[in-house]
Amino acid sequence: MTRKLNAAHAALLGVILGVGAFITWSAVSASVSMNNLIVVVPVAIVLIVLAVTIIGGALLSSTPSEETSGQPVWGDLMLLTGFAVFCYALTKVGFDIATFLFVWGGVVMSGGRGWWQPPLFAALFTILLVKGFGALFPYPMMTLVF
Repeated sequence: MTRKLNAAHAALLGVILGVGAFITWSAVSASVSMNNLIVVVPVAIVLIVLAVTIIGGALLSSTPSEETSGQPVWGDLMLLTGFAVFCYALTKVGFDIATFLFVWGGVVMSGGRGWWQPPLFAALFTILLVKGFGALFPYPMMTLVF
């Protein structure tokens, strides 16, 4: 028996792939220089691999699809909305604060409980990400704290 992909999840996957394809096409059309494509092309490749993995896993799984009352779809939309706010906040409050708040919110949305564990994880993740990107890319990112 093959499992069918939930229609809402398939639509969301289609939107993500469509936006990723448009951004990749736009970046390649603007310039094929290494500085322009250093992040865009690897992200596009990761999106394609993830999409193939998700679709392949859904089609080859032996368990039938669970039809829910829309609960996972609302969580997906909330996470995408949070990511849109994160992208907007990158230029307003800085890469470090935006990353910290997004990761903290994502951990809480994923079920992280406690009053100190989610912000501690978010802080450690943010420090590693900001320092790692700072070491990898010569492009100066706007940060507020680091």
